[in-house]
Amino acid sequence: MKQIIKNNEPRSLIQHRAQRGNYDNLNKDELRTSLITEQGHICCYCMCRIPHKLKPEEIEKNYPDSKIEHVKCQSKNRPLELTYQNLLLSCNGKHGYPRQMQTCDSHKGENDLSFNPAETQRNIENFIKYSANGEIFSDDETINQELNEVLNLNTKDLKDIRELFYKDIQTRIIREGKKRKGKDIQKRFYESEKEQLLTLKDGKFEPYCMIGIYLINKKLSKYN
Repeated sequence: MKQIIKNNEPRSLIQHRAQRGNYDNLNKDELRTSLITEQGHICCYCMCRIPHKLKPEEIEKNYPDSKIEHVKCQSKNRPLELTYQNLLLSCNGKHGYPRQMQTCDSHKGENDLSFNPAETQRNIENFIKYSANGEIFSDDETINQELNEVLNLNTKDLKDIRELFYKDIQTRIIREGKKRKGKDIQKRFYESEKEQLLTLKDGKFEPYCMIGIYLINKKLSKYN
């Protein structure tokens, strides 16, 4: 999960709020564009690419390719429904599939989270870990529970994808790191790899990029 740095909110959202409009009658085109841009086209929770590429049968059923997410849900937090800091963009989270297969916003539903990926005072990246088998977890008991029970981020599909990314990145940085002789040279290599993963390419972050950052940070911690 990646920390989201919020840009200035869209003018249309400011105007709509000033007119005492509500979320349901908001034209969401500019909002959606703003959210996907600041997130680098990855889901606010699972980090998959968005918009989600729909299957033909999903298109037929008019499933969404992404969802505007309220971190604090609308039904319990009406005053926050047009607050930009509370609005993120999620993948479609297997919308329309059985609940046990759903993830992210689709599984979260009307539940609130104790954290917000867009928080600046508490960087969510500092609380998230990844294992070689693709599991996402946290040492913080509340966050860990929410990763599993609210967002359902350890489905088999997501774990399989993360496992592939984990092993691919781990193999590459170990192999390339060994080619660099001397601690200073190795450290510069890892820092360069980290910078590349955190750099937008055509306005997009690499999906699941924080798995690589997590592994590289573990390597860099040995040089402190």
